[in-house]
Amino acid sequence: MRWLILTFFLLTAPASQAQQQGWGDLDTLLLQTLSPTGDMVSSFWMPDHQDPAAARHALAIIYSHIPGSAGNVSIHSGLFERTSSGWSLRQQVTGLFGQSPSDPKHLPDRIEVTTATLGPNDPRCCPTQSTRWWIDPRTGAAHPSN
Repeated sequence: MRWLILTFFLLTAPASQAQQQGWGDLDTLLLQTLSPTGDMVSSFWMPDHQDPAAARHALAIIYSHIPGSAGNVSIHSGLFERTSSGWSLRQQVTGLFGQSPSDPKHLPDRIEVTTATLGPNDPRCCPTQSTRWWIDPRTGAAHPSN
């Protein structure tokens, strides 16, 4: 009986916020393309335009639980592009780290984003520094700007 109730609620649940805004099922897309473990603790979708109909490129960042750890996460990111059949992963991003990505900028030759990173005396839980990154869209390599 519990199974039937759970199934009913899952089938009748409202669409995610991203789906309601016209982005499609981003959770499934990001789980299938970026998550090495099939789980996702949090995700960030940073398109080149806030209007789903106008967006052509996006930077996505997810955090996945590290199996066997006490709540630690790993970062995985990729560059996506809109095709005639929807969004697809164009390039994995390498070298990016940090938490709470913010302030993305899509420029002709690079993508920039800021993350919270550990300072010299920070405990592992609590980054107090910020790092501005630039990502080469051809290679997916992330480089610190500051």
